[in-house]
Amino acid sequence: MSSIKDLKKFLKEQAVLIRATKKELKVIQREVGDDCGRFKLLSKLSKDYRHHHIAYCLLRGRVYESIEKPHENNKPDMSYIQEIKDAYTENVCISTQ
Repeated sequence: MSSIKDLKKFLKEQAVLIRATKKELKVIQREVGDDCGRFKLLSKLSKDYRHHHIAYCLLRGRVYESIEKPHENNKPDMSYIQEIKDAYTENVCISTQ
């Protein structure tokens, strides 16, 4: 099982990757005029980061309304967020006899 510290480390690594991808995208667009698939990658990374960030905040006790106020057409996938939360929490099994 992964811990909440692992989730925070993942978020930091993703943030670095997103910044690097944005820089690459700008350079490629300037020089080539095409995005060479970088925009699709950036979009996927950003969406994934958003959902992991929401899960991280919820695990730390914040309510969703204090995390973000998305547009009505831009709601996050709460089932994906729940999967992330389940992956980063330790489920303790208590056996009853």
